[in-house]
Amino acid sequence: MALMNTDNNLYQSDNMIDLQKLQKGDYLLQCFAMFVPYASKDDKKYSPFEYCNKMIDRYYNEIEKYKDIILPAYTYEDIENNIKNNKITSLLTIEEGGVCLGNIEFLRNFYRLGVRMMTLTWNFKNEIASPNIDYFKIDRDSKEKPKFEPNLTDGITDFGKEVVKEMNRLGMVIDCSHLGDKGFYDVVSLSEKPIVCSHSCSRTVCNHVRNMTDDMLFKLKENGGVVGINYCKSFITKDGSFASIKDVVKHIVYIRDLIGIDYIGLGSDFDGIGNSDIELKDASM
Repeated sequence: MALMNTDNNLYQSDNMIDLQKLQKGDYLLQCFAMFVPYASKDDKKYSPFEYCNKMIDRYYNEIEKYKDIILPAYTYEDIENNIKNNKITSLLTIEEGGVCLGNIEFLRNFYRLGVRMMTLTWNFKNEIASPNIDYFKIDRDSKEKPKFEPNLTDGITDFGKEVVKEMNRLGMVIDCSHLGDKGFYDVVSLSEKPIVCSHSCSRTVCNHVRNMTDDMLFKLKENGGVVGINYCKSFITKDGSFASIKDVVKHIVYIRDLIGIDYIGLGSDFDGIGNSDIELKDASM
């Protein structure tokens, strides 16, 4: 839930995710990503660290209102207990490692606030690593659709290596969606714990840099990690026109046949994508 949507509440909203939709969709667990742009051209005083903390406060205020329906999880045992008590589980995550501003202390404090998964980058280069899509390099005035190439040269930084080790130590899940190809290989070689690519698909089925190559999927299996299938039309279909349920299933079946069903999750990217051209329009479906 975006921080600026102050008129919305967690129970019922126009968003793709709210509690009514989660209940209708029979959800076990929903990741609530604190999506924080690393940079803002419109606000020179903007701080991704402050913005993220405000979002986390909003998250807990909303969860507290509806604790008869949904409860946060900090450990696997919490998830099991929520299942027993017929509660939906919320998992607090961050989508932009740049909120740490290059400080390992900030990472630890986010863990203490309940964050259990963090995407190392979004579409900005930060102190941790570089993405496959860099918004700083996009010509916003161009009428042509930008073409993206895999980032094969810029991996994770020395600070990024420290982040990987500390997240492993804390028990914080490393999310490599958005990360450049070189960065993914760096992380999967360094991490002693399973990683995730929380909202990515197969690059063989749909050739988009946000998706994973067959080799990356094999490395993910070796690591014991999980790829969460994204429903975004651009990642699902070759022409990017309309993403049907059948199109989503193509990615699931392909990855299942390649590495097995145990390494696949659902990473809808609801409220991070539009729903005008996808068949799975919200969490109720």
